[in-house]
Amino acid sequence: MTTDPLSAEEAPVTPEDLNEEDKVMLVFSYLWVLALVPFMVTRREYVRWHAKQGLILCGVSCLTFLGVIFVGAVLATLSRVFAWLFAFALINLVLLYLALALVCVIKAMRGERWPVPFLGDLIEKI
Repeated sequence: MTTDPLSAEEAPVTPEDLNEEDKVMLVFSYLWVLALVPFMVTRREYVRWHAKQGLILCGVSCLTFLGVIFVGAVLATLSRVFAWLFAFALINLVLLYLALALVCVIKAMRGERWPVPFLGDLIEKI
């Protein structure tokens, strides 16, 4: 008797395997704190994996945004140049987050588990 090297949780998911509820939950997985909805509601492992990744991405981005805002506010008291630089950095961070979330949603809809670089190891620990 041979066993399948992929467990039920690791089995590849095709776009045809996803129903409408799964697709909505996958989009929610990458919309900041709305990632809590699929994390708590769904029982499907594939959707929960993306919800975990969305929660980690949300947490890291919130901490990064708050850090940039705090440092920018402190340095803005020294010069307006610092205020403009950190405002520019914050806008770029928001655009980076949106692009990363969009890529993650597209990959999730295709049935791929794409761990975000530098954050992918944390998913397995949750």
